[in-house]
Amino acid sequence: MPTDVHLLSSLLQALGQRRWEDAVRLGEEIASSEARKGHARVARKLRGALAPRYDGDSAEGPTPVGAPLAGALFPVEPAGGLDEVVLPAAVQAKLGEVLQEWRLREKLEAAGVSRRTKLLLHGPPGCGKTLTARALGGEMGLPILVVRFDGVVGSYLGQTAARLRELFRYAETVPSVLVLDEVDALAQRRGNPRDVGELDRVVISLLQELEHSVPQGLIVASSNLPRALDDALWRRFDLVLDFPVPTNSQIKAFAQKRTIALGSRPGRDLLAALRGARSYADAERTVMDLHRRRVLSREME
Repeated sequence: MPTDVHLLSSLLQALGQRRWEDAVRLGEEIASSEARKGHARVARKLRGALAPRYDGDSAEGPTPVGAPLAGALFPVEPAGGLDEVVLPAAVQAKLGEVLQEWRLREKLEAAGVSRRTKLLLHGPPGCGKTLTARALGGEMGLPILVVRFDGVVGSYLGQTAARLRELFRYAETVPSVLVLDEVDALAQRRGNPRDVGELDRVVISLLQELEHSVPQGLIVASSNLPRALDDALWRRFDLVLDFPVPTNSQIKAFAQKRTIALGSRPGRDLLAALRGARSYADAERTVMDLHRRRVLSREME
């Protein structure tokens, strides 16, 4: 009996006997089998049928993180709209296309065209990569979950690969923005003689999961060390964006937008405080410090 027929038969038996957990597991196996055959659209439909629909305004919210992933994921707040992140025009345009694909995803699917779901953002620290991931989640109305690699990497052979598999299955069944911040921690170039073989196996597992994963929302990876990434990693992403060091004018514009978003008004004190800022992270700290002082000064009046 062909493997898929065997899986389908087992699925029908599980449904008939009301073994719901087994039915979900078998449904996921069938979807994964279709994905391996290159039938991404079929796999996406099957996983969509398995997953609860998430509406950002729903009182129920997203499916809770399961126990195996509880230590590997933590939620973060969205960062407003994408227009609040000051980026080069070309980068902003590409991200706008990703959002448009999300909004018109049903039309794309009906036409047999897949949207881009896996993004790699690389550039120096503090240039807006993580902030952009949070902004995308805010625009899409999806929960944003940052991967804690200390909760993924295990001390036993095969443990890390199993946890990676669970992470990607979560992304495939729950609409969310899964952020692999500083992905170079898991995807460094293979072949270093000083590394043990297990590290290479982790990279291979990550590559395989990225290759076959069809997330409900987005997977956004970021790296400060693109030269350290394994060569095979790059083609696993639908879109790769280079985030340059922000200019002084971009830092100023970002700080002004953040100040307005906090309900305050940019003034000369902000411009003076920004003189030493070299990144968006510096600007964010400056804005928050200034806003904090303003709030305290009003309380003391």
